[in-house]
Amino acid sequence: MAARDYKHRARKKPERRPVPPWVWLLIGFLLGAALVGYLCYRFTPRPGENQWIGDRPPPAAEKSKAPKASDVPPPEFQFYDLLPDQEVVVPEEELAPPPPARPAPKKPEPTRQQPTGRGYLLQVAAMRNAREAEAVKARLALLGYQARVSRATIKGATWYRVRLGPFRDTRQVQQVRKRLAANGFRVLVVRER
Repeated sequence: MAARDYKHRARKKPERRPVPPWVWLLIGFLLGAALVGYLCYRFTPRPGENQWIGDRPPPAAEKSKAPKASDVPPPEFQFYDLLPDQEVVVPEEELAPPPPARPAPKKPEPTRQQPTGRGYLLQVAAMRNAREAEAVKARLALLGYQARVSRATIKGATWYRVRLGPFRDTRQVQQVRKRLAANGFRVLVVRER
């Protein structure tokens, strides 16, 4: 048998197949999730651990400066006091339903009365912030009423009024007032100008 020379024989290298992109994406996602988990664990305060770093005051000093919920007075709404002075408020007697009238003699042809142009407006809210007024207008739209937001300047302050109307009939005013009161609105009745 003859000896073989293996020195010059070419070695075949195994083929390397490229790694699919989804594997790199998965590895990156797992490394990112592990990093976020570590950072959340590391920087979340634990009971009994000193949480105050640097020049921040200790918790006792911060608590003494903050007012207690019982010390804070409830918010006061001034528009109930300011706006009635600026408007003509309709007295309750005028809104009361009229006494039943005697039946009138039948006329051959009924005549239509032209509206006098002066009706009643229901002021549902008045706010200093236009967004809050629009939010009240949206709540009224959910109840089926089409409200208007008007801007008024009173004693140098800008107010946004949310109003319904005009209404010509006092019975309709009373019905709308009752429905709004049942839904938590305080209504002010004013004359249309």
